[in-house]
Amino acid sequence: MPCKHRFFNQLIPDWKLEYLFVGTFNPSWNHNNAEQADYFYGRNRNNFWCILPLVFGGESLKRQELNIKLDYIIQNKIGITDLVSNIPNASEENKDDINKLTKGFSDNVLNRYTLEFNTPNIMKLIELNKSTLKGVFLTRSTLNGIGQIAKNWGHIEEYCLKYQIKTEKLKTPANYGGGSEKKSTDWKNKIL
Repeated sequence: MPCKHRFFNQLIPDWKLEYLFVGTFNPSWNHNNAEQADYFYGRNRNNFWCILPLVFGGESLKRQELNIKLDYIIQNKIGITDLVSNIPNASEENKDDINKLTKGFSDNVLNRYTLEFNTPNIMKLIELNKSTLKGVFLTRSTLNGIGQIAKNWGHIEEYCLKYQIKTEKLKTPANYGGGSEKKSTDWKNKIL
């Protein structure tokens, strides 16, 4: 069975947007005692929900219930999505695939697979919000070693350029590469 995105049916926010945050992939499989997120960036080792209020105002949402997080992003006209929607050639019967996709959640491992991208839907979302969208932001500062993802992010950058919508690559909200305060400064400088 292929590995669909955990939030496959939520990849396209249906509210008006001023800001769109784009990640890579969250596997739907529940193996290796992997912590399962309640929503995008919802794992404890990810600081997205700490950094976001440091940029846009408010208290940390890291351990808040999903409805509180959703209320916050809807009120602030923030959308969240991912580039990869499905990995059709991964098999839940293959232990190697399970280990690659559910241990560590490394984007570098994705390059070993055929990926189905959400890029056309993201472009439709940008088109729909082009009059209000202030920026589209990739939550990863480098794209080395992940060529398929880099190529699709490039398509989104080109599409945004057409509408004069700012794009930026942000420092990862993961728990490495600096704390929330340091990353929020990078985010503020690039977003606001």
